[in-house]
Amino acid sequence: MKKDKLYQWCDQIWLHVLYGIGILMSCLLVFRWNDITIPSKLMYLLSIMVPLHVFEENTLPGGFFFMNNLGQKSDKPMVYPQNMLTNMITNLGAEILFIVVLIFTDYIPNTAVVTVIVFGYAECIHHTMDGIRMYRRYAGKGKRTIYGPGTITSYVGLIQLSTYGLAWLIKQNIAASEVFAGIGIILLVAIGLILIPFMISKRVQSKRFAFNSNGYFEKYEPMQNR
Repeated sequence: MKKDKLYQWCDQIWLHVLYGIGILMSCLLVFRWNDITIPSKLMYLLSIMVPLHVFEENTLPGGFFFMNNLGQKSDKPMVYPQNMLTNMITNLGAEILFIVVLIFTDYIPNTAVVTVIVFGYAECIHHTMDGIRMYRRYAGKGKRTIYGPGTITSYVGLIQLSTYGLAWLIKQNIAASEVFAGIGIILLVAIGLILIPFMISKRVQSKRFAFNSNGYFEKYEPMQNR
């Protein structure tokens, strides 16, 4: 059966757009490297790391949604709360928001760096917790590490950005309002782009945007009709 345009967009097209944005941001960073400030460099790097992180979560090896949904106690982890639509809203939305922050970084450098710091550390914590949970779930089926889709880019890339940003930030004169503003940007992502779409998805439980492969976890739990 032919899928509608929204399904096609939420399936793969948005991913290709996001990866294209990542390539574009990489080119801009190289071109502008000598002319921009450290906060701008960090925001550029974050806008590059997000597509890389999404690539690991969704394409190679893919399957992040599966462990995320299991962590949400979903009885249909291929269906909800994270589905192809919420996945697109969360990740493409976050990338667009971070690019907007980048545009204004010269005016809010400390706030921008706080955004980088909180996002990177939060991702590392989240992936570590999910990884431990999935290790316990599949240890009896041959799983030997806490790896899950997104772990490598969390540990190699995001955490380094956060740590470098923290080292830079502690040398600055920073107001509490700038810290709260940076945390507020991350809360906007967490609430507006993750929690609210997830709440709607949990209520609806529509199979229209269900995933068709659990990626990395296929070897531990072959796809079933969930």
